[in-house]
Amino acid sequence: MGKDGKTTLLTGIDSDRTSLQLNMWIDTAYHLPTANKPGYLQSLNEVIQKEHVEAVFPQPDPEVKRISDDREKLRAKLFLPDTGTVNTCLDKFEALSIWHKRRLRKEPMILSASDPSAEKKMGALQYPCWIRAREGAGGLLSCRAPDKKIAGHWLRFHWDQGIKTDFVAEEYLPGRDYCFMSIWNNGSLLTSMIRERLSWVGHRLIGTGGTSKLNRTVHDANVNDRAQDAIRAISKTPHGIFCVDLKEDQDSVPSPTEINCRFTTNVHYLTLASIKLAHPEWNFPWLASRLALG
Repeated sequence: MGKDGKTTLLTGIDSDRTSLQLNMWIDTAYHLPTANKPGYLQSLNEVIQKEHVEAVFPQPDPEVKRISDDREKLRAKLFLPDTGTVNTCLDKFEALSIWHKRRLRKEPMILSASDPSAEKKMGALQYPCWIRAREGAGGLLSCRAPDKKIAGHWLRFHWDQGIKTDFVAEEYLPGRDYCFMSIWNNGSLLTSMIRERLSWVGHRLIGTGGTSKLNRTVHDANVNDRAQDAIRAISKTPHGIFCVDLKEDQDSVPSPTEINCRFTTNVHYLTLASIKLAHPEWNFPWLASRLALG
């Protein structure tokens, strides 16, 4: 918070110096070790103390995990849900399994390099299917597999490179692609918006995930309802930031594909619009910071 009590000052940290140099949003910047390093939390607390940081908003996923696990040691406030909810959001298989029980998705399947029955499981899948890493942002290591042969090639390629991550195989959803971004306070939905992804950064020849390039805001009651159902299935009393990705199935029914308890990449354009058009209610980061500080 600025000295006037109204201005929000932003302190940014990153393990990549280039990212800090290219970020035009932050007021001060610090280069810190990655979240999995022993000295990460101590370095972060030193920055918090030096810059009088009042609230921390972690991302991407490794930072979310570390800060959630060590929240009691952090010398600033957070706007995260409880630890169990955070862990479910980070585990794509766990979230999909919960949604399957609520009839929001078909049952997913785990494919593991250490599982001798992985080949048999691939034979039981319905194709085309969607394959992605169990953890990670941006549809990490994802692929639209049209048949068992391609699915096997995709998995073995990564496993043979030493990437022994578990993969999740799930129903392929061919329709429109949405992101539902929302802010909750102790079980109450305060505000939300939907954007539709229209194009992606780079080529998507085999359907890999990544960062969207062109988006548009949309109003859709079905997407709103399904996204809120997906959130409440993960948390009985949602609190914090929840972003749900959804895609339409062949019958144009939006289905949740993943959930995150942090802002997604394109929150920036909504923030810019709120500033330029004098609509503070559109400024999701500002709203979240006010709630975090109480």
